[in-house]
Amino acid sequence: MKQYKILLFIADGLGDRPVSKLDFKTPLEAVDKPNFRELLKSSLVGLMDPISPGVVAGSDTSHLSIFGLDPKRYYKGRGAFEAIGAGARLKGGDVAFRGNFATVNDDLIIKDRRAGRKIEEADELVRELNEKIKEIDGVEVKFYHGTEHRVAVVLSGKGISDKISDTDPHEVGKKVLESKPLTSTEEAKKTADIVNKLTRRVYEVLSASTYNKQRVEKGELPANIILLRGAAEYEELPPFESYTKLRAAAVSATALIKGICEQLGMKVVTPKGATGGLDTNYLGKAEEAARLLREYDFVFLHLKATDAASHDGNIEGKKYAIEMMDKMLGKILDQFGSELVIAVTGDHTTPVEVKEHTGDPVPFMIYMPYNTLVFDSVRDFNEREVRRGSLRIRGLDVMNILLNYSNRAEKYGA
Repeated sequence: MKQYKILLFIADGLGDRPVSKLDFKTPLEAVDKPNFRELLKSSLVGLMDPISPGVVAGSDTSHLSIFGLDPKRYYKGRGAFEAIGAGARLKGGDVAFRGNFATVNDDLIIKDRRAGRKIEEADELVRELNEKIKEIDGVEVKFYHGTEHRVAVVLSGKGISDKISDTDPHEVGKKVLESKPLTSTEEAKKTADIVNKLTRRVYEVLSASTYNKQRVEKGELPANIILLRGAAEYEELPPFESYTKLRAAAVSATALIKGICEQLGMKVVTPKGATGGLDTNYLGKAEEAARLLREYDFVFLHLKATDAASHDGNIEGKKYAIEMMDKMLGKILDQFGSELVIAVTGDHTTPVEVKEHTGDPVPFMIYMPYNTLVFDSVRDFNEREVRRGSLRIRGLDVMNILLNYSNRAEKYGA
């Protein structure tokens, strides 16, 4: 039996709800998608619960699930994934955080959780932090810039713990939080104290930075603090190839996703101009995915723009990202041909009118380049139409389905 290569295309936050300004259509319903329509002629479609019905999935837990790893067993926190994706090389016992450059006043009251989101000086600010803050109480500190306003922070040393609370209150107008130990251990108490000292030191360094003074002169918000969350002690994950037998590669510009893929042993590529935002190099990512499909059995293509637009309540931006998704599929088919299995879905639902993740199921489709099945008679790929399809699955089912329809599944039992 011929074995087919696999493309898994995940648009972050793709799922949505009916939007009042779109005459109660979803963004997927409101966009013409000719390449999707063509693939639907040879596809099974339906709904996927990334974790379980009603569970509000994070991008970290949902991707683990879709890649075949139960997050209830393997998820230890987001910080380590963000740090790896931002370029850190972690070792056992390191504690990593995800963070935002943010703007606060002199009383550490938050004025903007992202310091305007796009921070041209981010690399310079991170370099300055690494030069001026090397350790706190004997624990080594390192900073890594991800994309836009995102930063990763890594603590390395003895007697530290990830059982501490965040400093990010997740709300403008609130004061930066004091980190607190979540257990009664000395390690947790020590780490919370270090994080609080670190927060104050970061504020001192960034407030005095000439780069921030220049930002203020230009009328921009100063990136004068880092809000920390998602503390995670580094632990290795099973290599993707060890349980799928697939040589895998990934195309992404998002630190979290790159970190997960790298930790799973995938080759990770970020094409020039890929940003993780609406301004990303859509077709460049598609061309890279097509190129990698010639060398690898499995290619994962990730698009963050749909989620970025959703969190901003940007309806037209989400429609644009979906239009570009369709063009990306067309580019891959033009470059590589249709002799592969293609799955398209989201990692969770982020409705543009809610601006946050919800526990709704997400649309799922799987295209097969052969006609030995009775395919679903579905006219369009959107939240309403796919309910007429035959699939209702969980994230943990995805890899098994892909292996089966690519003729790569191994028998379970005798």
